[in-house]
Amino acid sequence: MNRIGINLVIEREKKESGFVFIASSPDINVFVEGKNIDEARNKFIEAVKHHLETFPEEKTILMKEEVSQFEMPIIQKIFL
Repeated sequence: MNRIGINLVIEREKKESGFVFIASSPDINVFVEGKNIDEARNKFIEAVKHHLETFPEEKTILMKEEVSQFEMPIIQKIFL
């Protein structure tokens, strides 16, 4: 069975009211904000479902035969 595999990146951002968590992906043009990591992740999943309903042609690009749940891109913070 083919499944859709999307890398998810969640970043913490400071705002005047405190912190928010921004969920995004290098694989698809979807960004959401949540009060905590779980909320950001859940909102991201719903936003991706809606995005793929609107743009079904992108679904074939994201299809993978085997998907590891914890496959991640390499993300590093560097200081110059």
